[in-house]
Amino acid sequence: MSRKTRIALAAGVVLLIAIALILPGWGVRQRAQERESAAELYQARCAICHDLEGGIGTPLDPRVLASYGNAQVLFNYVRLAMPYESPRTLPDEAYWMVVGHLLRCRGLVDENAVVDEETAEGIRLDGA
Repeated sequence: MSRKTRIALAAGVVLLIAIALILPGWGVRQRAQERESAAELYQARCAICHDLEGGIGTPLDPRVLASYGNAQVLFNYVRLAMPYESPRTLPDEAYWMVVGHLLRCRGLVDENAVVDEETAEGIRLDGA
């Protein structure tokens, strides 16, 4: 093996190690930012009706959320009917963020669970 090949191989190994060390931390920070944005969106668009005493929406406790059966059905309803004053006005990404936030903060999925169009049908809310 030539000297240039060994140097290139060593550089590649160093690069792979650096990527392996950096990417997991980046992913954790990215998910934390997404959860923070989802919480802010929920507070801005949903909490006034669902979390405040006297609000016009049903309190969204785990029992109510579980009645939808899975995350896809919940998403479909939220997208169709919310926000109350102007349904279907948010981008799908915002609806997914709110649904994921609700499921995480109500303890129906793990804090790091990904809730989106690819995972939603498999996320059972009835405890099964």
